[in-house]
Amino acid sequence: MHKNIGFYKEEGMIRLLNGKKVKDLSNNAKHFVQEMFGHLDPEEVVHAELVGDYMKPDFSVTVGEETHYVSMKSGASDVVHQEYIKDFVKYLRDLGVPNRVLRTLLYYHYGDGTIDGAGRRRMEYQEIAHRLADEIKNANRVLNEKKEFVMAFIRRAVWKGSKEENLEADYIYHGDEDYGILVSRTQMEKHCKRRSWDYMENLHIGPILMRPHARYVGKAVKRPKSRERIEFYWPRLSSDLDYISSRYDG
Repeated sequence: MHKNIGFYKEEGMIRLLNGKKVKDLSNNAKHFVQEMFGHLDPEEVVHAELVGDYMKPDFSVTVGEETHYVSMKSGASDVVHQEYIKDFVKYLRDLGVPNRVLRTLLYYHYGDGTIDGAGRRRMEYQEIAHRLADEIKNANRVLNEKKEFVMAFIRRAVWKGSKEENLEADYIYHGDEDYGILVSRTQMEKHCKRRSWDYMENLHIGPILMRPHARYVGKAVKRPKSRERIEFYWPRLSSDLDYISSRYDG
């Protein structure tokens, strides 16, 4: 099976931590575990292991009887989540989001004038945004008017994923073996509760924007399943995580 660069970096973090006494950790690794567990006995042994596929946490870290789950990000990618558009629409419908907003989301996603992808001409993003400008403005208002709704979505997109049985991450780590930014779920919640994203014109919920995984504009659809997937991305993710980690307790 093909392994992406992120997977190798996760394996690197496991090697950096697993089976090591706290006193023998590198400076970055020592800071990493102390941020999660507080002051530790230098003789304590750290255990780390990869988590199964399709979970938000990539690896777990255990000291004594305490375990935390970590979602690792690296590189310049700002994508935090993907799922099938129809599953996401069902999730929103179950939460009471109006049909008008759901239709806007589908028109925006497929970009061909239909809500099921059956249109003959797929439009560029600029044309879609222009045609749906008023509808997108209305959808943004509805999707962002309640903080509880925004926070529930962030939990789905960043920490847990779309399945209730999934393990939930406790921390997000952006970096590699040598340097990284660690942010807890508590820190991110504090930040998102006090911020407003009303200035954002693109279709979004809180700080997270939406786009189709593949538009296939002007070309044949090579992977139909990719066209059916919606992608969620957090612009300036690493910069925001750096800000959150330095400003918020937790």
